[in-house]
Amino acid sequence: MFSIQDDVPAGFRLSGIARPHPHRPFELLLPLAVAEEVREKEQERARLAQAARDAEEDLRREELFSRSSSRVPATPAAPVMNAIAFVTAFERGVLRRRRDRQHPVLRGEELLRVIGRIATLRDKDYQKRELELTKKLELAGALRRVANPAFRPQKWAKSLQYLREAHPHFAEVTDFVARRVTLSIHGRQPLKIPPLHLWGDPGLGKTHYANDLAQALGAPIRRHSFENAQTTSLLLGTERHWSTATQGMIFQEIGLGTVANPVFLLDELDKAPRRSQYDPLAALHSLLEPTTASRVRDASLDIEFDASLAIYIGTSNDPSRVPESLRTRFREFRIEPPTGADALLAARVVATAAAQQLGIGGFAAPSPAISNRLAHLTAREIYQAVQDAVARAVDAGRLHLALRDLPAEVLDPDEASGTLH
Repeated sequence: MFSIQDDVPAGFRLSGIARPHPHRPFELLLPLAVAEEVREKEQERARLAQAARDAEEDLRREELFSRSSSRVPATPAAPVMNAIAFVTAFERGVLRRRRDRQHPVLRGEELLRVIGRIATLRDKDYQKRELELTKKLELAGALRRVANPAFRPQKWAKSLQYLREAHPHFAEVTDFVARRVTLSIHGRQPLKIPPLHLWGDPGLGKTHYANDLAQALGAPIRRHSFENAQTTSLLLGTERHWSTATQGMIFQEIGLGTVANPVFLLDELDKAPRRSQYDPLAALHSLLEPTTASRVRDASLDIEFDASLAIYIGTSNDPSRVPESLRTRFREFRIEPPTGADALLAARVVATAAAQQLGIGGFAAPSPAISNRLAHLTAREIYQAVQDAVARAVDAGRLHLALRDLPAEVLDPDEASGTLH
């Protein structure tokens, strides 16, 4: 016989067994495989017990709500009654949600506080406008969908292939994001992608890549350029004392939107004015930190919400002009121009996308003979050259490109007279 003090032989483990009387516990010496099976069964038993308690609590709350004959009144002047019933109805489904697919971004108590504040407003027009917003929030509830391409693996595989072909010089970024998607599935957690900072020379397609990445993730994207930005109001709203107060884009996409993890493109971080009275980059310190991002305040509605799952992609040409306190919050990637076969492949994909974007029915995709002659250009220059060339071809009555359609400055003199398509 072994006691707790004895050495446990190799291949065995002391396993505690749950007892009706916790003050009289005992342990068994079991083979590792059996001990692991016992541990898993104990965990499953505890999980089922917790689920039963959660279900019982939900039923109790729903019963309380169904008994309540009144709800939060439509008029702000009336007192807010049945606070528990309101919060219960607003947060319905939070406890039973699949954590990898839904995420609570608003709390019922917080919305109730905002409604109470609105009741004290003297400006009736302003009061009516804010009530309409709270009504939208009430109808939407606390939960928002979590975008995750892994839920559609075949489409995600095709999207990854496209990203790697169209943006080969962003391969390190694509691989990083792909690993995060895989991690979310194995951990059964919502998709969390740390803030990304893509820096490099102008024209490398950083904005184009961000848009394609958001589409691959199945998430909406909003762009905010920091060039000439003066305040943080576009991100977190205008203060309520202004007559033109509006919500910030973060709250618009998360609070008033349908997705808990939209993509925000923070363009040209290095061009943010440094001598502005209000630092336009200040809000990013809290937005990019997961702990503080879970309780972000929108100034317009004066409401706290959870933006911790938001995906941020920052871009810059000169990272040294981005404050170090912000750079430490990003995962940084230096983007270099594609070379060799990667440049040829990227040129073909970008040229095809540029032609298709114009929406001209029946127009042929540029052939390799055309796109290869553009491979030395940046993605931005390829877009401009191809769309100018398509305009010339259509004007000439053709639905395909010839070399002479391309701007002369991107071709050798001998090539400019060609007719390849």
